[in-house]
Amino acid sequence: MERQPAPRASGVLPEPEELLTIACDVGRDYTRWRPRLTDAQQDRSWILLYRSGPLGVWAVGWHHMPPGTCYLDHEGIRGAVYVARGTLTHERVRLGSAPHTREFGPSTGFCFDETFYHRMRAAHDAGPTVSVHVFAADPAVIERDDGDAWLPPTAHLPG
Repeated sequence: MERQPAPRASGVLPEPEELLTIACDVGRDYTRWRPRLTDAQQDRSWILLYRSGPLGVWAVGWHHMPPGTCYLDHEGIRGAVYVARGTLTHERVRLGSAPHTREFGPSTGFCFDETFYHRMRAAHDAGPTVSVHVFAADPAVIERDDGDAWLPPTAHLPG
């Protein structure tokens, strides 16, 4: 990525909508970074495209129909997901409510704040799916989790 996000005041995280703009910009540049996601023998692969301060940008390849991620609690982390290729099935839950499931196809995405709790997977018959994930983490979360806040969403899968 040649273009980098503008510097921000210390301790100020970008709004989720700003993160979605970054995810869309990176995702639309798919042909430039796609060759780096080369391990199609695995269920999924991921690469860190950019990281500076509280901001991290990942590309995730969902090569086969894996079970997807476990539920992810984004306490202290804002983010956005953009689908560059294929389709993701996204399931969001809120306490006391039934899960809300939605599919996001190519050139679509969503953003979230620190209260978000969700999981995602490649949709059936979507073929290989590639998504861009942008996170802005509170520095205290990164320190508390020994850097695990920077793991891409699929890294939390067992196995």
